[in-house]
Amino acid sequence: MSRRRSRCVMVLPDLHIPHHDRAALACVLKAYEYLKPDEVVILGDWLDCEQFSTHPKSSMAEVRAHRFVDDELQPCIDTLDKLQAHGNKLVYIEGNHEQRIERFAISLGNGLGPELYALVCPRVIFSQGRKGFTWVPYKSHLAHYAITPDLWALHGWSFAKSAARVHQDRAVSVSVVYGHTHRQQSEARRDPASGRVLKAWSPGCLCKLQPLYMQNMPTSWVQGFSIIYIGKSGRWTDYTATIQDGECVLPDGRQIKG
Repeated sequence: MSRRRSRCVMVLPDLHIPHHDRAALACVLKAYEYLKPDEVVILGDWLDCEQFSTHPKSSMAEVRAHRFVDDELQPCIDTLDKLQAHGNKLVYIEGNHEQRIERFAISLGNGLGPELYALVCPRVIFSQGRKGFTWVPYKSHLAHYAITPDLWALHGWSFAKSAARVHQDRAVSVSVVYGHTHRQQSEARRDPASGRVLKAWSPGCLCKLQPLYMQNMPTSWVQGFSIIYIGKSGRWTDYTATIQDGECVLPDGRQIKG
């Protein structure tokens, strides 16, 4: 790829390991190798943490599905390593699924809870030996990461059908890119007084489109990720690459197949 003068940020939505789509993830990793972004921002829910959920399992297949350390934590660590292969900055915004671990530990009380959480806390495990790593807690002030002063990344403030509009209304004066809903959606408006364009959008998801827990309920989920180019002035432009059958086309026309 030709040398660029703008900063490149890849924004990756919900993966839900081990309910991830392997072809979609392979596509993302190949796009990463081609783009060599300066920064990768993960919007949360890369772990599913089903074992820590308060929701009851609905099938024996879910009960037998996987083991947390071998089938969630380690694959996620391996993927994070690949997403920092070029020494770029990595930002991980904690989602509500990762936060299940903390809620579970709290439910155990002061005796066992803190000790268990220290052993399986994703922030601690993912940050070990990792340079250029930022963790944004789910329970923090507005739980966001500022890609630029006027563009925030966050896991999600709403799961509503019109979530893009809800996020835009709540953000008020900044643009936001969010995950959580698994749907591709976008809203944009121009402030007539300042001329600024404010956006709210979701790149979709990277998980299976019909996972075990949704086998009897059709979803409208869409796989994809976003690329943001930021110029020296701070002005930015976003592109969302839709993934279908493990393939996407990047803004410069390069076709990527996982």
